[in-house]
Amino acid sequence: MRVHFSAAMPCALRIGGAAAGMCGEAEKFADLPCGEELLVEFLPADGDYFPLSFIMSADFFARPPQGVEAYLYDCGADVRAARFAPRSPALRVLAQARAAGMLLTAFDWGGPRLCAEGRGFACLDLPSADVDLGEEHIGGEVFARALCRGGRANRLLLLAPDATAAFDGDADAYACGAELRVEARLFDLCGHTLERTFRARGGRLIESGRALRARPLPNPLDERLLPFALFETLLHGGDASPLLSPALAGQAEALRRYLGGYTAVRPPKEIFYRAHGEIDAAGLVYPRAENAFDVRFFRVESEGGRVTNVLPVE
Repeated sequence: MRVHFSAAMPCALRIGGAAAGMCGEAEKFADLPCGEELLVEFLPADGDYFPLSFIMSADFFARPPQGVEAYLYDCGADVRAARFAPRSPALRVLAQARAAGMLLTAFDWGGPRLCAEGRGFACLDLPSADVDLGEEHIGGEVFARALCRGGRANRLLLLAPDATAAFDGDADAYACGAELRVEARLFDLCGHTLERTFRARGGRLIESGRALRARPLPNPLDERLLPFALFETLLHGGDASPLLSPALAGQAEALRRYLGGYTAVRPPKEIFYRAHGEIDAAGLVYPRAENAFDVRFFRVESEGGRVTNVLPVE
């Protein structure tokens, strides 16, 4: 089985005790024997963090260890070391505020986190970014806010007074008032931007509307890009009708049900083409268990730049 390894920070990679090079966001791959138990070690280049190691065995992809994300597909797998423990027991406070009847503390201990204490308690991971704490009023209700600025996109986290997360997602821009309005770039192939509105109801934020915008695409679209354009549009609830043939007009919801609850769209890796040939396909990511995902490949048939059929890659 071909396994691609990556990590949240630059690491030296060892497999079965042998050095396998450096990895990070750039991957390394290895062809590993199926069913054999192997020790895999990620050794951070930053000495302030402990190594992360585990045994890859027959049940690894069913129950990945904490801090490791595993993606399994028919011709290979991806393994990502997502979180590393710091060597120092000390933590560094980043920001603190009182909001919505809670004490909010943003701190760094092996990665940024937010602790909310009040009627309830929560401790949530944050991205590495500048953290702004405060509160927001939406539809007459109050929510605690953590806005993380920096990196590829800003992240907005809103907590109800009982410390439950009411909203957690990217937010290039947002506004609070009678409703919450959030705008976020999706960084997908079509360059989508998603605009959503939410109503407050008893400490919950309930989506009341959404609109998906895409940058202008060539017409007709390159058939190699059609699977990504269609699956990304369906995933984010956009209007897929310009991508569908007359025979499939009005069938977007049926296609969503057929594809099921996927959460991301991925391009195939080189091993996919070795196994299946030169097929224009996209990988859909389905959560299976904590930190464990299945990737299933689908292709499309098209005519005149429009999709006429969607088929699984066998």
